[in-house]
Amino acid sequence: MSKKNSISSFTVIVAFLSIAMMGIALIPMLPVKLAPSRTLPSLTVYFSMPGNSARIVEMEATSKLEAMLARINGVKNIYSTSGNGWGNITLELDKHTPVDAARFEASTIVRQTWNDLPREVSYPYISVRSPDENASRPFMTFTVNSAATPIVIQRYTENTIKQRLSDIAGLYKIDVRGATPLEWQLTYDADRLQALGITVNDIRQAVSMYHSTDFLGMAETESGNDTPSWMRLMLVSGGDTNAFDASAITVKNRDGALIRLDQLVKVVHTEQAPNSHYRINGLNSIYLSLTAEETANQLRLSRQVHETIDELRRTLPPGYEIHNSYDATEYIHTELNKIYLRSGLTVLILLLFVLLITRNPRYLFLIAVTLAINLAVAVIFYYLFGLEIQLYSLAGITISLSLIIDNTIIMTDHLVHRQNRNAFMPILAATMTTVGALSIIFFLDEKIRLNLQDFAAVVMINLSVSLAVALFFVPAMVEKIKLKKRRPMKRRGWLRRLPIRPRRLTVYFNRFYGGMIRILSRYKWIPFTAIVLLFGLPVFLIPDKIEKETGFAERYNRIFDNSTYKEKVKPVVNKALGGTLRLFSEKVYQGSYFTRSEEVVLTITASMPNGTTLPQMNALIEKMERYLSGFAEIRQFQTDIPNARRASIRVFFNRESERSGFPYQLKSSVITKALELGGGSWGVYGLQDQGFSNDVTEFAGSYRVKLYGYNYDELTAWADTLKNRLLTYRRIKEVLINSNFSWYKDDYREFSFDLNRQRLASEGFMPGELFASLQPVFAKDVWAGSLVIDGEREDIKLASRQSKDYDIWALQYIAHNLGNRMYRLDELADISKGQAPQEVGKENQQYRLAVQFDYIGANTQAGRVLDREVEALNKILPMGYTAEKEESGWGWGKKENKQYWLIGLLIVIIFFTTTVLFNSIKQPLAVIFVIPVSFIGVFLTFYGFKLNFDQGGFASFILLSGITVNASIYILNDFNRIRKVCPKMAPLRAYIKAWNSKIIPIFLTVVSTMLGFIPFMVGTTREAFWFPLAAGTIGGLAMSIVGIWVFLPLMVVRRDKIKKLKKIRVTKSKK
Repeated sequence: MSKKNSISSFTVIVAFLSIAMMGIALIPMLPVKLAPSRTLPSLTVYFSMPGNSARIVEMEATSKLEAMLARINGVKNIYSTSGNGWGNITLELDKHTPVDAARFEASTIVRQTWNDLPREVSYPYISVRSPDENASRPFMTFTVNSAATPIVIQRYTENTIKQRLSDIAGLYKIDVRGATPLEWQLTYDADRLQALGITVNDIRQAVSMYHSTDFLGMAETESGNDTPSWMRLMLVSGGDTNAFDASAITVKNRDGALIRLDQLVKVVHTEQAPNSHYRINGLNSIYLSLTAEETANQLRLSRQVHETIDELRRTLPPGYEIHNSYDATEYIHTELNKIYLRSGLTVLILLLFVLLITRNPRYLFLIAVTLAINLAVAVIFYYLFGLEIQLYSLAGITISLSLIIDNTIIMTDHLVHRQNRNAFMPILAATMTTVGALSIIFFLDEKIRLNLQDFAAVVMINLSVSLAVALFFVPAMVEKIKLKKRRPMKRRGWLRRLPIRPRRLTVYFNRFYGGMIRILSRYKWIPFTAIVLLFGLPVFLIPDKIEKETGFAERYNRIFDNSTYKEKVKPVVNKALGGTLRLFSEKVYQGSYFTRSEEVVLTITASMPNGTTLPQMNALIEKMERYLSGFAEIRQFQTDIPNARRASIRVFFNRESERSGFPYQLKSSVITKALELGGGSWGVYGLQDQGFSNDVTEFAGSYRVKLYGYNYDELTAWADTLKNRLLTYRRIKEVLINSNFSWYKDDYREFSFDLNRQRLASEGFMPGELFASLQPVFAKDVWAGSLVIDGEREDIKLASRQSKDYDIWALQYIAHNLGNRMYRLDELADISKGQAPQEVGKENQQYRLAVQFDYIGANTQAGRVLDREVEALNKILPMGYTAEKEESGWGWGKKENKQYWLIGLLIVIIFFTTTVLFNSIKQPLAVIFVIPVSFIGVFLTFYGFKLNFDQGGFASFILLSGITVNASIYILNDFNRIRKVCPKMAPLRAYIKAWNSKIIPIFLTVVSTMLGFIPFMVGTTREAFWFPLAAGTIGGLAMSIVGIWVFLPLMVVRRDKIKKLKKIRVTKSKK
């Protein structure tokens, strides 16, 4: 070194080794999983209210909870949906709001509010919502089997097994499913009650007084290990709690006589009718499902769970068994081991390549140690920034290996040849361009950003650490291992017989290269025109017609909007001028989809029409389950029937068969079986190819309007106003109104009463009296009370015998007692059946209605109609009511396309970074020109190999934008240095000299980067993300060499300078 460092090399090396040891110690503390966490800062509160319509649920439960939850600090938006018998409220939080604190505050509010809610409302359940079901599904599932009844097994599982598992840190949720609670069903005869002068409310009051359980609140207690816990306080009556005894309860009729309840009702103690079904492999068992926290190391968590389960197996009661039915970490192990193997092969290939080129073991040792130190130090920042070890972060680590080596090679080459650290500035500029390129990922649409943000963060951290390593650690290692400039190899053996010496090859190449540049500079328009046409002009995006009434639009449409131009001229122009950009846009980009490398899963869905019962859906799904159970290649299939109209089966395969052709064979067989079974609409999806569906439901409409207001009935009236206005257009045949937008028409229907108010008034009846006379006859599942048996709550419910026998005809034409007279319902009201919203939706405590329709005609004309009607409606809407047009569309929308304009921002970042380094405006433009040249290689690679353009393809674009300019930066930096040292040297000669001095390290960096991706292209299948990323980057780097070799000197060295150099040489030759 030319100057002695103030700090010794040994001190620097020890300091870096100490920091690296800290990083190695933090590796076990990093969360490990297969897919990235995609949890958004939001909470969702779920509850059920069986037997009530959506309007009742919204008014009695949702609104009360919503008003209280809106007080939570950091709530950005609040959304609620109330359905028939259920409701949920979603709180979208500000990104700076701690989710755990908000969840604790929400649970406190729910605890305080629950006592004010109707008794039918279940205790609300709060969860951190994830937009992707795969990110929040259970990662382990166990089954508990025994000869005991399901409810007994479930109680044991909840009280013993679940409690033990709850002590394991990292488990977010433990679900126990499979058994339905027991209940007491009391069936009465409505006609007999009426004859005895007893109402249903009389029975409810009698039962409630005997078995009252009033909720008083929650009390904080401390367990044995001094950890606080909450206990519910209940006020229980003095009645017998061991069983329900109807003979011990008396009911008073209207004459004051006491009648025993057992004389009025039939008592049955049974399980509640299930509202849903969940099975594994078609078997009814008790299922224990474990969901991990987003930041948990699932591999370590799986080991802890298995250890706890093994301990529990030794203490199980006789006859009890616990079986592991699903463990996602087995697949995670397989995939991560594959990634680790490929990363190791990448390192091995890079090191062997360096050894082959340099033939210096010390150089190889320097590269290997530098790589290890860099990664170990980077782990500290992974931990501090909360990054996860998963698919995309491992991709970032693997990709950054070659980039880290690039910085080490450039710095080492400069230290050996120049004995100073002046190479740090171009290394800094090259690194900053790559970091700037990757920073664009954080501005992308959320769907892409959540996938790639860990990938970008890892590469940025590794490159930033590599700067410090290159500036301090590499010079210290070079000094300590005494790495010297390699002497030229002597010509021995067969090398002596070569007619040309290696040094003469360099001279001949310089002459050829200089002559080529001089010739091309004379006719610059030829290479630049060729490269522009090869890249392509976006002429294929020019619209056929301009929908405006202007003079320019008329002339434009006259030229372009005619059959001759469209059929004969336009295809030729597109092919001639579109270039590779057209091939990529039309043949690759359109139809591509974003993928996620995960376990092979086949999903089977079934839907049935409105009016279907849960047993009917269950019977249909059982037929498909029996068919699936005959395949030994299936490891497990999970059945979920959430309601009577929807069901799904997720099929998982054995490790040996999931990568074979069996999943595709099974998919074809399942489609055939679904068509054979019929009974409903079937869908079969998965395996990343086209799915199957025989659903014939009509589309709901592509044009959408949202209406907001604070009164539901008034908002419905305004929605009907908009509907009637739209139906005045002859090209609009149908307008649908729902609470939420839907792709398909919903066939849900309800019976509604149209009261004859004049007849009711003449008879002296109120509408409430009419409904009160009908309620005892058609009542079902009326809650009357509850009692606690063996620590479990069992509800007492009333139902009339007639409710099981009577249909809609009986409702209309069988007479009922009303005011001491018998009336038929058809005398007082008309019953009609029509479409009705199943849900009531709200946004920020405003009611929301969605209006949808289809327009028979051009999209532009439909847009004008919609804009005109929405604008007209907003003018007449009262204060607090608004109407908004909602954009919709299939495939890649405008929002997805906007991210590619961020490449312009990327170019600006690179331009300003290189402008500061070169103190020039022209040279940064030459550097940037290499980027679109490299994109040609990406276009050709994806088109030639017919690859799917997923996250890996997009990452290759961003990565190339940063790394392809590095070689140009190194060459131009040395070119400027030579011009500064030798100002009289001809520019072309100075450029060739800079080329010769930097071509070896540039060759090493480019080829090492390309070789680093080879392991990810090897395999029987083209894996999502990995293959497109590797292929795109290699193709782009290969094309960037052409840009650097041909176009960089043409843009940097001026033509008049080349002419002047030629004249000087001619003059010298004459002399």
